[in-house]
Amino acid sequence: MRHWMMLVAALLPGMAAATGHELSLGGALFSTSGLSLALPYRPGFEASYAYQFDTWRLGGGVRWNLGGGSPPLEVYARAQLTADMGVWRPAVGPELGLSGLRTVGPAPTGYPNDYQSTRAGLFGPAYVAIHAAPLRFAFGRFTASTLELHWGTLLTPRPGSVLRLQLGLLQVGVML
Repeated sequence: MRHWMMLVAALLPGMAAATGHELSLGGALFSTSGLSLALPYRPGFEASYAYQFDTWRLGGGVRWNLGGGSPPLEVYARAQLTADMGVWRPAVGPELGLSGLRTVGPAPTGYPNDYQSTRAGLFGPAYVAIHAAPLRFAFGRFTASTLELHWGTLLTPRPGSVLRLQLGLLQVGVML
């Protein structure tokens, strides 16, 4: 473990980031897919909080889906490892959340009327994902991030049966 920490410190000089609280707002595109399911991207908004100390950001937030979905809400917690390289502050780490986004789209022609509700019942609310913000920057007290990638799967009832993909368009924050 000690050798791994020394290697990271050697590869990423200046990793110690400022300690502080950050509030941010942003927009994203969200999609879900599986073996017999592929939904188009739906736009949404995100409000998040993070507490940063040393190289770690711990926090969580809420997402609102503007497309179809009932209820169109997610809550999540996240832990990210960050690097402080001048104004560039990339971050990556796991995310665990609960989602109400279980819409499966319209029933294909010839399928029963209860197809959507039956199919939606197969998707549990809990998910796990990796969240990466490679284009995250800090300018004084303000932060900006674009092209964040969120990739994960539902945990229940069958982990790996449904892929979650989210592309963060723009996230803007302020350090308090």
